[in-house]
Amino acid sequence: MKIFPVTIIILGYSLCIYSMFLTWDIFSDQNIFIRLLLVHVEATVLIYLFSVMFKNSSWYDAFWSVIPVVLAYLAWADIDASGNGLRALMMFAALLFWAFRLTYNWLRSWDGFSHEDWRYVMMKSSAKNRFQYCAIDFGAIHLIPTLCVFMALLPMNVALSYEGNDVFWLDWVALSIAIVAVVIQIVSDQQMYLFRKALTKPEIMNTGLWFYSRHPNYFGELLFWFSLYIFVLAASLSFAWLLIGSLIMYALIAIGSVAMMDKRSLERRPNFQHYMDTTPAIFINIFKRKNQ
Repeated sequence: MKIFPVTIIILGYSLCIYSMFLTWDIFSDQNIFIRLLLVHVEATVLIYLFSVMFKNSSWYDAFWSVIPVVLAYLAWADIDASGNGLRALMMFAALLFWAFRLTYNWLRSWDGFSHEDWRYVMMKSSAKNRFQYCAIDFGAIHLIPTLCVFMALLPMNVALSYEGNDVFWLDWVALSIAIVAVVIQIVSDQQMYLFRKALTKPEIMNTGLWFYSRHPNYFGELLFWFSLYIFVLAASLSFAWLLIGSLIMYALIAIGSVAMMDKRSLERRPNFQHYMDTTPAIFINIFKRKNQ
């Protein structure tokens, strides 16, 4: 039963969110984006301490989907926030849709505190001493992803905070992209979930969306973060430089995570090299043929 570990996770994240509101109030005299960064980093430190306490860095897994909602709420509820109300509702609806999907998929696949993401285990196993271990655990596993998410969420928080154009067709394009992105993730998640349930030995998942992309779930993830950038462009073209957030997220996922996962699959799954040679890592190749 996962009731007990899930209860512990809920209590831990409830404490984390409470601490974020306290930190938000403590730094009330700071610029809103400095406040958001301080709150984000403080929450990361607290979850890291839970990871150390439980000797399991997968405490951080739920951070990815839960904390952005809190940060966006803080930006939206700030007394000086002056973004367009309808645009804010559209962005928040998209963010909640994304967050619920990601949290649910994590929860149904999580095996409790006996499980730790293999990537975390691999990264920490490379440490040669205690200092390197702590640097990898806190820096690479916790802090760096936090900073990447902070930058990727910045377009939404900027659009919430500054007055921009009235809602027009580009906002609806952004919302459509966000919905499509999450639907792609839902479909690919379900396909992989059913595949793993029936799995008896390491095999290649190359059916459904996974036939057209090695990581269609990541394609949906990147597409979602890009939709937030489209929203801020709709608010004002002067925020075009915020594309940096989507580029950082692309580097984290498409370069970092994909490289680790493909390397592991090459070691464990027969004929994976052929799958790599014929299937794009991220983008969905709708023109791929069955005889490839």
